[in-house]
Amino acid sequence: MTEIRKIGVAFPGLNEARLAKIRAAATGFEIVCEKADNVAAFADCEVIFGNVTKEVIQGAKKLKWLHTQTAGVDLYVRPETGLDGHVLLTNSSGAFGIGIAEHLVAMALMLLRKMGEYAKLQMQAQWKYLGRINTLYNSVVTVVGIGDIGSTFAQRCKAMGAARVYGVSRTPRSEMPPWADGLFCVGDIDEAIKNADIVALCLPGTAETAGLFDKSRLAAMKKGAMLLNVGRGTAVDQDALIDALKSGHVGSFGADVTNPEPLPADSPLWRMPNVIITPHVSGGDSLEMIQDLITEKFARYLVDYAAGRPLTHVVNPKIGY
Repeated sequence: MTEIRKIGVAFPGLNEARLAKIRAAATGFEIVCEKADNVAAFADCEVIFGNVTKEVIQGAKKLKWLHTQTAGVDLYVRPETGLDGHVLLTNSSGAFGIGIAEHLVAMALMLLRKMGEYAKLQMQAQWKYLGRINTLYNSVVTVVGIGDIGSTFAQRCKAMGAARVYGVSRTPRSEMPPWADGLFCVGDIDEAIKNADIVALCLPGTAETAGLFDKSRLAAMKKGAMLLNVGRGTAVDQDALIDALKSGHVGSFGADVTNPEPLPADSPLWRMPNVIITPHVSGGDSLEMIQDLITEKFARYLVDYAAGRPLTHVVNPKIGY
């Protein structure tokens, strides 16, 4: 008797159209759709699609491949999660660039033009001038982390007339992207940010990125510069950031990620006029387009997996992406 091969789907963005795409790619598989914490439902699945709990992984004794609905795989590269060298780990990197880059542009423009402050005045029916504003046009932008999200944001900054756009990557690049006026490695990050009007962090959550923007690095930024963060809240020393915002050395801050999440109600960041905080909503469930792209990527990988072909990009657990 032929053993039934199963795919477990725990993707909250699943609908009939997306499930149909998965079914079309899942030649020879039975599909099980369940919540991400249902250990019993996924116990005999060979493949799992979704950000399931570590208990599900530890209970899935037949698991050979896990594909996450997120780009970040912080949880799944930890030894205690239970993935071993026999389980392939892939992510949905490449699905988020457009949506999150637009979120970055929106935050940058709002901060440059004091839109958050004007929105509060509107709620109070106050017609009040808040002083000079700035433009993305003719500014200097440094993007730290130039994967899909960072590169897409950099492209948009260049298209909107930024004077210079720089990128910072973990390893050297052999070719200069068309949007770049210069590239730096992480070791030269202080040089990359020292003249930037806007510094955008688009980093994964790894041991290398934790605390990257500490007190000394924030001090290395140009006085009055804007800091944006859509990668992981752990990349920024939040206490040092609050001090830098209070002193005016960091002119403004926009973030879709904090440390911890949710951001505690007593954090001064909530009440600072030059800060915009959104609750980790720039990608994922927020946009139907992203849901479609995540599904399409998994379906493409599934066709290769079912045919016995190698997957395009398998996460390296040592570096976290």
